[in-house]
Amino acid sequence: MSKWGKYVLAVTLVLAAGTGLWHTAAAQETEQDVRLAQMTGALAQPPNPDEEVQVNESVMAFIDKGKPIGHVIIGLLIIGMFFVIDQLRVHWLEKIRGHEVYKADVSGMKSADVDALIVRNEKSRVGRLLKDVAGVYRQSADMSLISSEAEFYREKEEHRFNTFEARMAFFADTAGGLGLLGTVWGIYRGFAAKSVSQSNDDLLAAMGIALVTTFMGIVVSVILNWMSTEMGAAFRGRIILALEKVEEYREMLVKDIGRAA
Repeated sequence: MSKWGKYVLAVTLVLAAGTGLWHTAAAQETEQDVRLAQMTGALAQPPNPDEEVQVNESVMAFIDKGKPIGHVIIGLLIIGMFFVIDQLRVHWLEKIRGHEVYKADVSGMKSADVDALIVRNEKSRVGRLLKDVAGVYRQSADMSLISSEAEFYREKEEHRFNTFEARMAFFADTAGGLGLLGTVWGIYRGFAAKSVSQSNDDLLAAMGIALVTTFMGIVVSVILNWMSTEMGAAFRGRIILALEKVEEYREMLVKDIGRAA
């Protein structure tokens, strides 16, 4: 065990021992207080456990406290999740359809085998990319155009994904803004209710709107930003793999040219 591991273990044992001693002392003190109260007659009747306050609130009841702003925030979360599910569908379809291409070592294959591989996987995006690259090279016999075709593919795919990221950023920012709007609205309603009524019920309801909408806005904004970040990582990983296959195809062509020479 490392030095820091020993320190952490020692501190944990000390805290555990201290906590145990504190609980033991507290239990003894409570028992002494109960005995003293029984002797003096202060505990004539034991407390009824059914009278304890229990808070069991459903998620829907919590969301309803922030209506109608809370419902709009949840609506933004649902719409954002639909876009995320669509991106997941595209990602997994590409992963399944192009599995053979991503797994293959294109640089070590023969030209005929690569052509057959492209035909079998032309439904995938990486298969279509290799098909376009092969077509460009056959027409021009210029390897510099391979890089241009790969760059065009990258820009096209990034443009598609940037649209998704812009939408997710809009949903996340709007959810946070609505949470702030709910805070202002709840505080305003609280002051208005207090000025016209002596009851605290309206004031508590207004403060509930402020707190609930603020909490919901922050949580939904964090969730949407996190999902967008994760999808961005998956997308960029797929683009890198596709461009690596283009480089492997280029290496295969160089080897063919070397063998022909």
